[in-house]
Amino acid sequence: MQIALFSRFTAAMTGPVRSRFLRSTSGLAALEFALILPMMLTLYVGGVEVNDAVSIKRKLNHATAAMADLVAQSSQNLTATNVADIFNAGQSILEPYETSLMKATVIGVTMDAKKKPTVAWARGYNGAACPAKGSAAAVPANLAVANGFLVMVNASYAFTPKIGYVLTGTFNMSDSILQQPRLGKTITGPTC
Repeated sequence: MQIALFSRFTAAMTGPVRSRFLRSTSGLAALEFALILPMMLTLYVGGVEVNDAVSIKRKLNHATAAMADLVAQSSQNLTATNVADIFNAGQSILEPYETSLMKATVIGVTMDAKKKPTVAWARGYNGAACPAKGSAAAVPANLAVANGFLVMVNASYAFTPKIGYVLTGTFNMSDSILQQPRLGKTITGPTC
């Protein structure tokens, strides 16, 4: 419909008036830019915020896996200093993002002859909740083994976008990983 109206309008104009009208572009670029700028800025800022969120989630997954792997590779006795070093290693993976927002817990989970999982020891980091020794632990049924032992690492990160225009509020990201010890059947560690 609009094309037909434009065609009739240009057909009605003849000669020099028509050619002058079609060549005139003064202010057109500025008008187009003014119309599209808010949408472009919103897309750009939104893209930056979503990219940060995805990157932090990916780094949190890597940090959780690295901490679980370091505990699983350790000898049969972990000290509080060893666990603090493991938490620092996980925290360094999150750089260049704000590393103080990561909370983590390393838990040694033991299972009895009936495959009932309980907390053997646990250590929290940066204010993370630390389960009590002997409390029940959540282990998937396919990982529960009679008289077994697992290392569980839970990590979380409270992400707040820097600009907060497209993504607003705080997004709580979390990850949890279970691994078997690599050097032996069990690992002892410090408690909270």
